[in-house]
Amino acid sequence: MQVSESILSFATIHHGSFKKKELAEYLSSSSDINDASLNTLLARLVSSGRLVKVRWGEYALPQGGKYKWVILPRPGTVDLACKLKKRYPLADFCVWDASCVVPFMLHVPNVKMTIIDVERFLLQTFFDAIKEMCPDQAVLLSPTEDEYYKYGSNRDCIVVNPLYTESPLEIVDGIVVPTAEKVLVDIVANPEFFYLQGSEATTIYSTVLRDCYISIPRLKRYARRRRCLDKVQKRLKTI
Repeated sequence: MQVSESILSFATIHHGSFKKKELAEYLSSSSDINDASLNTLLARLVSSGRLVKVRWGEYALPQGGKYKWVILPRPGTVDLACKLKKRYPLADFCVWDASCVVPFMLHVPNVKMTIIDVERFLLQTFFDAIKEMCPDQAVLLSPTEDEYYKYGSNRDCIVVNPLYTESPLEIVDGIVVPTAEKVLVDIVANPEFFYLQGSEATTIYSTVLRDCYISIPRLKRYARRRRCLDKVQKRLKTI
């Protein structure tokens, strides 16, 4: 379990508000996180809506227990996004990491995949630029399931996909990222997420809908644009 999930577990078990000192004592038995790192994690959880700051050094779960799931890219992904934005300042694109769904899964896959969604007419341009910027990583352009399995599944990879019009997006710390609804649809629609199909995808849907604020109309609207509404509705009915 990641440290951030341990923090949320502590908050759930503790009920009401809790102090950072109490949390640090709880975490000391399972991790060697220092005070600065703990402050950073707490700040990220607060900024993403998963925790609220009650007062100095005291935190709690949001009222009602549900939180807004904000997609927070890894530092390397943020760096890549900044480089692309500097080179193509007028391009519409978003970035995210497949690892964002790991906290909602039963099994942790050995997958290190970054997804770049960009306007269709810039697909080849971004593909070429990313290959230049990241020579040590596999870069795949709208891969099929077989292509991802052969060239990207066993190493760090970056997948460049088309950005569909009216995709639900938001800006976090100056970086354009997908909303939770977009991620839920994309893991069902995109071939590179074949390893999540079946019970794992159902688990993700079930856990996210239980713990997070999700707009079902927005989810279905985007699924309709991706032509996978039937698949998404099947997941919703299953849970």
